[in-house]
Amino acid sequence: MSGFFPVLNHWIHLILIIFWMGGLAFQILIIAPFVKSDAAPPEYLLTLLNRFQKYITPLLLILIVTGGVNLGIRRAGYENFPDGYLPAFAFKVLLVGLVISIHFFGFVRCKLNDIPNLDHRAELLSRLRYSKWTFSIGIIIIFIASMLRQWRF
Repeated sequence: MSGFFPVLNHWIHLILIIFWMGGLAFQILIIAPFVKSDAAPPEYLLTLLNRFQKYITPLLLILIVTGGVNLGIRRAGYENFPDGYLPAFAFKVLLVGLVISIHFFGFVRCKLNDIPNLDHRAELLSRLRYSKWTFSIGIIIIFIASMLRQWRF
């Protein structure tokens, strides 16, 4: 498949990954030090994390769709994938599933913890731990994606 659509789809996919990973990096590098030092009210920081959580859900869904379209475009016109491509791709999909599970587990947990008198600092530290895991797994996913992209058909 040639034309403008594959380029646009891949560009959207990459832009959304940049937003997602940038948001996680912001949480880890900017918000986490504020939580540890008590320099900002925990309620304010929790509001920031909740806002990011709200935007990331549709972003992850669009990433799944554009990733599937990218695979279809990449696969078009070829009988089979090169050796090693499918195991690496399957591992990438497994990691993506793990990241999505972490995200939705955090989302459900967030809704269950909307209780007055909750220790907001403890909640923030817990959520930032999930952000660190997600960011680390995201870095591995990006590496595998780069590796798959460079594989020659």
